[in-house]
Amino acid sequence: MADKKKSTAISEKYAAYRNKSQTEKEKPADFMGTAKKLLSLLRGKTLAVVFTTFCAAVGTLLSILGPKYLGDIINVLDEQVKYKLQNGNMDFAPIKSILLTILIIYALSSLFNFMQHYVMAGVVQGLITRLRHDVNSKLSRLPLSYFDAHNKGDILSRITNDIDNINNTLQNNLIQIITSVVTFVGVLGIMIYYSPGLSLASLLPFPVCFVIAMVILRFSKIYFRRQWKVTGDVNGHIEEMFTGHKIVRAFSHEKKAIEEFDIINEALCEDSRKAQFLSGVLSPLINFANNAGYVIICVIGGYLIIEGKQDVGTIVVFMTYTKMVMQPIVDLSNIANNLQSSLASAERVFDILEAQEEALDTSTQEISSGDSVEFSNVSFSYTEDKPLIEDFSLTVNKGELVAIVGPTGAGKTTIVNLLMRFYETQSGTIKVSGKDIKELSRKNLRSVLGMVLQDTWLFKGSIRDNIMYGNEKASEEDFRRAVKAAKVDHFVSTLPDGYNTILEEDAANLSAGQKQLITIARAILASPDILILDEATSSVDTRTELQIQQAMQNLMEGRTNFVIAHRLSTIRKADKILVMNEGRIVETGTHSSLMEKDGFYAEIYNSQFAV
Repeated sequence: MADKKKSTAISEKYAAYRNKSQTEKEKPADFMGTAKKLLSLLRGKTLAVVFTTFCAAVGTLLSILGPKYLGDIINVLDEQVKYKLQNGNMDFAPIKSILLTILIIYALSSLFNFMQHYVMAGVVQGLITRLRHDVNSKLSRLPLSYFDAHNKGDILSRITNDIDNINNTLQNNLIQIITSVVTFVGVLGIMIYYSPGLSLASLLPFPVCFVIAMVILRFSKIYFRRQWKVTGDVNGHIEEMFTGHKIVRAFSHEKKAIEEFDIINEALCEDSRKAQFLSGVLSPLINFANNAGYVIICVIGGYLIIEGKQDVGTIVVFMTYTKMVMQPIVDLSNIANNLQSSLASAERVFDILEAQEEALDTSTQEISSGDSVEFSNVSFSYTEDKPLIEDFSLTVNKGELVAIVGPTGAGKTTIVNLLMRFYETQSGTIKVSGKDIKELSRKNLRSVLGMVLQDTWLFKGSIRDNIMYGNEKASEEDFRRAVKAAKVDHFVSTLPDGYNTILEEDAANLSAGQKQLITIARAILASPDILILDEATSSVDTRTELQIQQAMQNLMEGRTNFVIAHRLSTIRKADKILVMNEGRIVETGTHSSLMEKDGFYAEIYNSQFAV
């Protein structure tokens, strides 16, 4: 009974997921447009494509000449049998000549086929390499808002699964398209040359099958698009659950995570099953037409031989060509399904390539150093209907330590994102050293800014490499000064390989506090003019936090400093404290003056130390 209720609950959740995924607004499919975009990547490979097409055409034409000589052999044998009955012997010289000709034809055909596959492999891999490069380059130009709005697992799925799907389809099917078309046209031409009437008879079932095939392809592309979209959802879920697997286990949500996976996986299974079923129907359908045409030729051909209107060799050749003329149709029907899947993947990849990029930096103005920062009537919202920052103004002078405090969602981190130009303001201006940051290139602006985030980011490599990431040209003396100031030297000295210790993926072999210390050392080594600490010591114990603050006093001296903090005890010495609530500055002052006001800041501060 419990299992039945559980199954019913999962089914209801699955139905909800399916309804949601089908009602989501999707970009209308433009498969022809996507195909043109994909083929446009072949620019610069025109000579190789022409050569491959030539080799495919010649190799295919040679291969379809074989059955013609097979008919000649049968006719010669028929004549020789009659000759033997009359004269008692046979002349094998004509047969040897024909066999040698067939051998040469198939040898040349194989050579041309080898060349076309060799060259096409290079063309396709070049296209895929360029596509991966374009996507990777595009990602570096997309604004932060794009990554905030898209699931990381889905983006990863587009870069890996979808591009691999395009690669496999093009590698296996691009040449096949050429050879199938050439085979169909060439064989049909030979058939018409031999007998237009028999040619028409063999193709009688084809029009009906063609109409049915077009209907099937129309529906199959819908399921292929869903298949790759849900594949992205699966990868997104896996990435999310893997990244937070400790939290999942801590709250005993393993079963829930598995259920959610099963729901999405079931949707993927359904869409894939329908897509593959519809694509699989085509091959039996075309084979039926092929066999029907073959039977028609057998019956009509037998009748013509009996009536003496056609010789045996011609009918045998025609029967062989009947099989050959329909095989390209079978191949093209399979290719059409693969192309449906590939174009669905290509559409998802081109969605990234066509996403709106950050506005280009056209200004040539630069600043050599950053000192004062001025926010003037700045307004910003992530969505139009929900304003976050409204009419925000602030002036920070060189050397000041400004702390920004407030409840979650007050807009503290957003202020930093606007200063870094991760997002652009809707109105108002932000100036650094007296210049509007929109008139500066992002590279120049960020060269004077240093940032330490609450969420640490370390890559797989040595501890030294991760610290030197802040300034790869730093001297050993600067490196030593930074690691001592950040209190990294103490714990690294206890490691067997010291600063050459290789960090595991996500730096799992370090504690959260140790990872935070390394990021702080990286920021110190960069020696920025403006330092931004966004909850930078949130993962460090109180004693280490005090040590870091003491060590960074000299670093902060003479620089402009922003500190976003929830621990209000850490910012009591700030020159200016901004108290934010709902996107506005509600209080400004030093710690002592704000405590004397006994307002919003005092309420927050006292709540942290309440017994």
